[in-house]
Amino acid sequence: MDNLNYYQKEPEGQLLDRKRAVIHPREVARHLSAFANAEGGTLVIGIEDDGEITGFKYPKAKIIENYLEAPFDFLNSLPKYDTERLEIKNSSGENDEVLLFYVEPSYDSIISLKDESVFLRINDKSKKLTYPQITQLEYDRGSRKFEEELVEYSSIEDVNEELVEEFRQLLNTTVSTEKLLKARGFLRDGKLTVTGLLLFSNNIPAYFPSARIRFMRYEGTREETGARLNVVKDVTFDQALPTAIREAAAFIRTQLRDFTFLGKDGRFVTLPEYPEFAWFEGMINAIIHRRYDNQGDHIRIKMFDDRLEIYSPGALPASVTLENIKEERYSRNPKLAAALTQYKWVRESNEGVGRIFKEMNDYFLEDPVYEEPNGSAVQLTLKNNIVARKDRETGRVSEIITPELFEELNEQEEAIVRYLYNSGRLTTKETAELIDRSENTARKWINKLLKKNIVVAHGSGKNDPKRFYTLKDN
Repeated sequence: MDNLNYYQKEPEGQLLDRKRAVIHPREVARHLSAFANAEGGTLVIGIEDDGEITGFKYPKAKIIENYLEAPFDFLNSLPKYDTERLEIKNSSGENDEVLLFYVEPSYDSIISLKDESVFLRINDKSKKLTYPQITQLEYDRGSRKFEEELVEYSSIEDVNEELVEEFRQLLNTTVSTEKLLKARGFLRDGKLTVTGLLLFSNNIPAYFPSARIRFMRYEGTREETGARLNVVKDVTFDQALPTAIREAAAFIRTQLRDFTFLGKDGRFVTLPEYPEFAWFEGMINAIIHRRYDNQGDHIRIKMFDDRLEIYSPGALPASVTLENIKEERYSRNPKLAAALTQYKWVRESNEGVGRIFKEMNDYFLEDPVYEEPNGSAVQLTLKNNIVARKDRETGRVSEIITPELFEELNEQEEAIVRYLYNSGRLTTKETAELIDRSENTARKWINKLLKKNIVVAHGSGKNDPKRFYTLKDN
């Protein structure tokens, strides 16, 4: 009954879905396809979305056998799965059953329906893929299987016991190293898998020289070469991923500059030039989504005066595109992602990318930019706006922005002043969006700030379409 309680109360998501026993068996096949093409999962039939147990005695419920036959009736090929029939009492107090499908991820092939449609589990939905997305999923099959491959000539002797002990504590278990690695699929036939090596061995360079993180800091805003080479820091992190992640993060923190930020109370706060969540999440995403079978490239983090670039080998996976990257979720290396979840570095939901956008906005920075250079990599760019901020800090603008000033401003005026200090400039249209009012109302508040001698207008006149506003340099 412990399992039943879990399947009732656990939120539906990437690895779990609940359905009433009235759905068409074809729908069951779609969910099985979706789970198999992603990270696997459990489909529960007979429990409602809200956890109510309606079972198979519910009005118009189909018989269990219809669902047991669904994979054979509607799928082109069968994924690996098990079924379980749990005897329960339904919400009406009757003796009843619920049916569970435990689906394993399909690394070797795509699981499609007999009508050739393909589904993929993304968060709490089983989504039908388009033809280009199916093609991309086929391309990703090689990478997803690669993390399961055995590393020739490796052995348990390559394992760092301290790293395994840390992982053992995270799992709250006391099993031996060998049993733990085998149980988690990191060791087979006496050899480490690619994921096992990446997680627990400091001998990575001997097997995968490109499985490293390289940080480079440049002086200026461009990458120069030859006599004008402007690299001032060049550090490589190539140990086991838990170690490399910690060391890279600690080093990056030492390279970040500070800027003065104007808070909501009208007081200045000193913060690093990028939100930590944004660059750290960007680095983690690069690590868990890169193509490790691409042995000719490595993760690169480049810091310029005005931006931070995080580059990861391998195009966006499966159904993820530049347009839907904030909402879609697909794990190219699910074993690796699942392991790093134990360290609290990876989130099972897709809130990570969306939160990068939010954190940047909270810092009054531009939205992050995702690109696919040459269609063979993913690059995240974070712009810091530090040059403009330094101008305001070293100028006399800061002399007029005081807590006393804020006491004289209403909510709309305060929002405008804070934005101008932290981001530099605003048009009337942008001001309207900022305060969620019409352009006429926005213009009214700007005019009040102009009269208070806080804001300055730039342009040839009131009708200039390029007219914008900044804080006055006192």
